[in-house]
Amino acid sequence: MPPAGSQPLPMAADAGAAHAAAVRAIAAPGAWWSGADRLAIAAETRAAPACGRCLQDPMSRPGDAPACERSGAGVLPPAAVDAIHGIRNHSGRLTRGWFDRLIDMGLPVEAYVELVAVVASTVIVDTYALGLGHPPPALPRAVPGRRSLERSSAVADAGAWLPLAAEGRAHILRSLGLVPPASALFFSTFEPCYYMREGRAFAIAEPQVELVASRVSAVNECFY
Repeated sequence: MPPAGSQPLPMAADAGAAHAAAVRAIAAPGAWWSGADRLAIAAETRAAPACGRCLQDPMSRPGDAPACERSGAGVLPPAAVDAIHGIRNHSGRLTRGWFDRLIDMGLPVEAYVELVAVVASTVIVDTYALGLGHPPPALPRAVPGRRSLERSSAVADAGAWLPLAAEGRAHILRSLGLVPPASALFFSTFEPCYYMREGRAFAIAEPQVELVASRVSAVNECFY
């Protein structure tokens, strides 16, 4: 983040517009969660880093420890809150047993995929804003409407935790491919921040961008 007392840095116009659109999209009904549910997922994502249980024992393996503090209780099912805390606070220590426990608790795999996309998109929007010295954007009111229950049929069992899209050059594309609207939300939020987009000119080359990204991912224990 910029030094305390410094002025916020300017935000790229395309990224700012994309992130505003992402927040509006989160408030709308998705494939497997309502608009109110998706806003609750975003709010829980913001609250998760202050979870007393996670702070008390940050090295615990998700699923082996008592349930995290659930500020989303009453809106989201316990499995969803546990998933958010695991993804947000323990991304480098997730296990197949943790995932299977969520499914056994009644979280449909399609709902899990969409939850991942909402959590990741919220983190992108918030960290981008905070890194430039801006506050995270306020969450709007939920948009009423029905869930689409959209699920791709072009998926296959590839030995992963969940069915993967049959096509896609990157694993992250395939991992979200089960629920196309979830993939669309994540990539529409992520891509405006990615400095190697066509037509952009920067002082560092593509291999240097990847080196920085890999190093940051390693420091943050990025599961992917």
